[in-house]
Amino acid sequence: MNLLILGGTRFLGRHLAEQALARGHRVTLLHRGRSGPGLFPQAEHRIADRDGDLSALDAGTWDAAIDTSAYVPRQVRKMAERLAGRVGQYQLVSSISVYTTFDAPGLDENASVQTLDDPATEAVTGETYGGLKALCEAAAQQGFGTRCLVSRPGLLVGPHDPTGRFTWWLQRLTRAGEVLAPGDPEAPVQFIDARDAAAWMLLQAERGSAGTFNLTGPAEPLTMGGLLEAARRLLAPQARLRWLDEAFLLAQGVAPWTELPLWLPQGQWGLDQVSIARALASGLTCRPLAATLADTAAWAAEAARADAAGTVGGPPRPAVGLEAGREAALLAAWHGRPSAAGG
Repeated sequence: MNLLILGGTRFLGRHLAEQALARGHRVTLLHRGRSGPGLFPQAEHRIADRDGDLSALDAGTWDAAIDTSAYVPRQVRKMAERLAGRVGQYQLVSSISVYTTFDAPGLDENASVQTLDDPATEAVTGETYGGLKALCEAAAQQGFGTRCLVSRPGLLVGPHDPTGRFTWWLQRLTRAGEVLAPGDPEAPVQFIDARDAAAWMLLQAERGSAGTFNLTGPAEPLTMGGLLEAARRLLAPQARLRWLDEAFLLAQGVAPWTELPLWLPQGQWGLDQVSIARALASGLTCRPLAATLADTAAWAAEAARADAAGTVGGPPRPAVGLEAGREAALLAAWHGRPSAAGG
């Protein structure tokens, strides 16, 4: 198969390129040359900014194109015009954030998606991200018709994750001591190893599939308690999880998701109970949690060593999660509350 990956040297795109080459496909990568420019010498690299001159794509035909880097519908329309008649299947990597609401568990691909008050906006913010991705989906379906596949990933995790959200928990646990664990340990949690998402996307490219798919995991329900306890046992048996209830954390001004990654208040649990039945029926497989934990921890440790040596390269990784002092203060406040009665 002759495959075009739009954005192929960071995280998901990197895993797509690595797996596609390993499967014997011919791979063309369109990217700006800023992240991992030395990766995949066996692939064809075309350097361009998709918001600028796309003449780098004037020549060539591809059996499938996987677009990992579209955030506004103009980018999708421009790509459809540029690739007209020269690509078979087109896959758009959208987001589970397109949905209007997550009030009920089991939300599937037929649920309503967000609309924007100003559909012409190109300001990508927390308020517009989901609506813009929904407009990207509409542009892809209009531009590629029955050759279009839309995936709606949840939280992507694993090696080379630039967001640090999932990774933060693993790094925090390895520092051991008393670890602040948020809310109800029975709270649902969903995420997908980016390598599993990439494998599923390549399978659909090989099949020429079409349609819309929620793409998250794991295959069986997982709780926040199950995740953190599995990580503790594997990576830091000496660490101690201390569960602080939701009302206390919110009263202390702790920001869900950002200060404590993956944590959502109970009213938002539907975001972590999305149906992935369609993806599973089409061939999605999720590796064991222990494998994702171990591989991510190993990569993070190596990345930390590279950071310390000044050799990491690429854009800086954002700071996420509670600072140590803030966590210690919250734990002290929890233990010192009148109802603690010994903790």
